[in-house]
Amino acid sequence: MNGTVNARVRRVVIGHSERTLIHAVDGDNLEYKIEVSSDAVRDVVPGQELMLMLSWTLQPLASDTTSRATAAPSARAPTPLPSAVDEEFMALMARRRGAPTSAAAPSTGPSSPPTTGAVSSEAEQLAQRLGIRSSRAG
Repeated sequence: MNGTVNARVRRVVIGHSERTLIHAVDGDNLEYKIEVSSDAVRDVVPGQELMLMLSWTLQPLASDTTSRATAAPSARAPTPLPSAVDEEFMALMARRRGAPTSAAAPSTGPSSPPTTGAVSSEAEQLAQRLGIRSSRAG
């Protein structure tokens, strides 16, 4: 997996940072965009016709990538099924504005993730499932 590229430079974008973007297009109309140090292209004259010549090789990483894939996943709450979130959202939207929330405990079916701490309303439960911080958190 390797190759070489000869592409005509369409533009060189030099900004206020330490990086410069080089945008080139080859004869097959494939685009190549690379960032280089601004110092590397400080002698480029605007309007000058340039060719980008790249030589590339793809190689597997030397580190053991399989150990990362089989490692234990990070501890985080399970993601609820999209249908469960949709059902809760529709129930929330169907209730009248200003109506008190039901005191019934949330369902503990397989689609409901465990909640952490006391959640006082359906809206806060939904916000928690969507990963939105409650404005009432203290």
